[in-house]
Amino acid sequence: PYKTERERKPATGGKFPEPFEAELVPGVRASVPLVLYVDSAGTLPHAPLPGPSLLYERSAEDRATRLADVIIAWNIFEHFYPYFDVLKTDWFAELPKALRTAATYSGPADFQKTLERLVAALQDGHGRVGSSHQGAMLRPPLTLDWVQDQFLVTRVQAGKAEGVAPGDRVFKIDGKPLEQAAAEARSLISGATRQWIDHRSADELSNCNPATRRMTLEIEPYTHQGTTKTVELDCATPRFKVPETYTEPRPEKLAELEPGIFYVDLDRVKEDDWTAAVPTLEKAKGIIFDMRGYPGQPGIEVLAHLTGTTIRSAKFTVGSAAMPDRLDTTYHDGGWPVQPQKPYFNARRVFLTDGRAISYAETVMGIVEAFKLGEIVGGPTAGTNGNVNPFRLPGGYNISWTGMKVLKHDGSQHHGIGILPTVPVARTRQGVAEGKDEILLKGLEVVKSVPK
Repeated sequence: PYKTERERKPATGGKFPEPFEAELVPGVRASVPLVLYVDSAGTLPHAPLPGPSLLYERSAEDRATRLADVIIAWNIFEHFYPYFDVLKTDWFAELPKALRTAATYSGPADFQKTLERLVAALQDGHGRVGSSHQGAMLRPPLTLDWVQDQFLVTRVQAGKAEGVAPGDRVFKIDGKPLEQAAAEARSLISGATRQWIDHRSADELSNCNPATRRMTLEIEPYTHQGTTKTVELDCATPRFKVPETYTEPRPEKLAELEPGIFYVDLDRVKEDDWTAAVPTLEKAKGIIFDMRGYPGQPGIEVLAHLTGTTIRSAKFTVGSAAMPDRLDTTYHDGGWPVQPQKPYFNARRVFLTDGRAISYAETVMGIVEAFKLGEIVGGPTAGTNGNVNPFRLPGGYNISWTGMKVLKHDGSQHHGIGILPTVPVARTRQGVAEGKDEILLKGLEVVKSVPK
């Protein structure tokens, strides 16, 4: 969806726009031509083509490279990021802050934090900074998550974490008080909503020290509240989208929970799984679709079986910038339709969701919300949608961000809001300790009570 179109017109008989001019700082001005003279061979005056760029071979050890990285990144967002209209960020104030921290150097990881703080100021759930300097990801044999503003052990892998149980509350990680560790993690996370930042911070706090390959936790056991103990855990390369790694206990990805009521985990179901399940789901009395996570391709295909008329995506608008500083940017709708598909599912429908649902998951949930395809049970989604638009910086850093502006079907704001549940419900520490998925249980209750 991102492209540059250059329009060519005869140079005679027309009035050309004046160069764009702006004061950068007192005493320094920029003049940017908005049109250039060209002939069949290219821009005038002709110049030899430059050789291969060596920029990406540079190192962050070089002060000039670090300052250039900040300037390049800041300018890309200044001219093309589509959500400054809904942010409270003083973007011009972020540039000198980032330049000051970039001017000193204590290692590639330290400079990466400078870039992460800059991207965090965008409040963009797609905003990430990656590099070749990052160590291997390691995780302990348990799952950690925020529940009722407490950081809890929510799942434990069988036989791998003695002395820890679901519902235990974390007070320290590797000797660092949780409040301090969480504040440090949150300062480097770009997110448009509290729920997405909670999810990302839980993820970051779950990473082990790659040097020691261990994690030490000081916990308050659920069964002995008011006391604490310390446990040490071995860490390993994590697996994802397997039952024991989810923050809540989930059924099999396709399961009949009660006679005629089926559960479909769209975070795990593949295309072949879905195709095989369609004949069974056609006859179902109720279906619970789990959207807590990032669904695969069947996400949109599912919706085609829930409608008898053409439905469509939200407003996916692509910006076309004609001038710097977004002064003359027009947006073109890139939305698309979803045609009905047989068989039609006449079952009662419920969708489970929460702050983990971002981007494509919100595309699916936005259609559910707009066309009332089922009850939405759980919490608000992440509030960030639109195609990811990455770029690369000298020194080996890669930045991703949202390059597309997405509005809800009625034209209202999606960014920073997300899709809201029709039946709000959240987990509790007691439910975690008892091994319950309270959101799924509420979904089951709702699907059994919703009339056809």
